[in-house]
Amino acid sequence: MSLPDFININAKQTPVINRLHEAMTQALAYAAAVRDNAQDDGIAIPLDLVASFQDTYEQIISVLTEAANVSSAQ
Repeated sequence: MSLPDFININAKQTPVINRLHEAMTQALAYAAAVRDNAQDDGIAIPLDLVASFQDTYEQIISVLTEAANVSSAQ
């Protein structure tokens, strides 16, 4: 699955951004499966694990924010 065409990104970035989008979509599906398993079994996952994933996603957003704020090379 690729991002909508209305998002204007250059040709070099397109495959990388599409892969990131796919990975994040899969990550959301995995997170939903973890939730479903926890609910089915009545066993919560450790909050430290949640915090670890949150840290990783905050790092991803930080890196993408840097990419969004790069000055044009022209």
